[in-house]
Amino acid sequence: MIKRISSITKRFLFLPSAIALSHLTRLVLIAQELQHQGAEVAFAFQENDQILQHYNFQVFSVSDAVVTDFSSNVFDAYTPSLIQQCVNDELKAIEAFKPDAIIGDFRLTAAISAKIAQIPYISVVNGYMTDYFDPVDVMIPKQTRPLEHKIASIAARSIQRSQKRTLATHFREIAQKHRLKKLVSLYDFLTGDLTLIADLPEFCPLENLPQNFRYIGPLIWEGLNGTPDYLKDFDRSKQIIYATTGNTGKETFIQLVIDAFRNDPDREVVLTTGAFIHPDAVPNISHIHVARFIPGSQILKQSQAVIHCGGNGTTYQAMSQGVPAVVIPFNNDQAINAWLIKRNKVGIPLSTSELTGEKVKLAVKKAIADTDIQNNLQHFKDILTKTNGPKSAADEISTFLGC
Repeated sequence: MIKRISSITKRFLFLPSAIALSHLTRLVLIAQELQHQGAEVAFAFQENDQILQHYNFQVFSVSDAVVTDFSSNVFDAYTPSLIQQCVNDELKAIEAFKPDAIIGDFRLTAAISAKIAQIPYISVVNGYMTDYFDPVDVMIPKQTRPLEHKIASIAARSIQRSQKRTLATHFREIAQKHRLKKLVSLYDFLTGDLTLIADLPEFCPLENLPQNFRYIGPLIWEGLNGTPDYLKDFDRSKQIIYATTGNTGKETFIQLVIDAFRNDPDREVVLTTGAFIHPDAVPNISHIHVARFIPGSQILKQSQAVIHCGGNGTTYQAMSQGVPAVVIPFNNDQAINAWLIKRNKVGIPLSTSELTGEKVKLAVKKAIADTDIQNNLQHFKDILTKTNGPKSAADEISTFLGC
């Protein structure tokens, strides 16, 4: 039986960041589940893109930044005037749709607009984007090196507070113009009246979480494209390697994969280039099959290993299929996931410094042969089999609103 949101239909306005595709697609999954439970949903987004058109969501046009370099500070693209324009556009969408709650993902201006409109704000974040994640624990485990961990954590938290306050400078400026004095740090803008954590506590543990923070599990979107026909024709005697740049594509990553497997016809490689790199830019090699997007979980069902940049979606796709990962991170968020993958022993992270295709190839071979990695992957696969992120999100939202 479908659990209805309420006898009185609730209305939800989704405000995803346009910085990366995953912030949109994660909210699409929640919107579909809420719709399934009887709610009315709409999106406020930079443009009525292919995904929103496909699902026939009502869309209100709002301003946003355009970011193509994800290795730098993505918030540099937001000037005070752009932030104010984003807020103005969001308030128009709120006035037109009259939602009961706003749901955002990495769109910092949503916290401002929701408070101005005095509407409950629900934020979707990764665990490491909260103030309750201690990156020191990844590098210096508390269990084995408690004193070093304590000293490093004190220093790291001080540095983090300063960095997160600096990153939010322009957003704080606009918030203060609207007399919103509690929006100070980046963490404040990423925190909602209800904050949904799109992670597993077993993979990304957080301590001392407030009651309004809830784990929901990963939100894995499989795309609009079907599985390519060539996947059905692979020689099953060969190893299949899945390599993906994710949503933030890097030419360096693609070149490393090409260098690793160009002269290795005993493997079939499926390489996705993402939104920013056209497949035609990749050399034509018979055993390296290239596409912008494919359903990751489908190819992973057939793969012996995956090479990726450390995005949340691919990280959890790989674990859900029990596939070892070789991770090549290019920004801080990806580096944190690479550390978590190493700590949980479900793959091998590599540094981009002096990295070669041969080193990537050797890491893939090592990851496949590592029995500890295989055992840990089975543990997470079992957990993820019982996890439904979109439904958990909808249920938490329903409980939060007292439905």
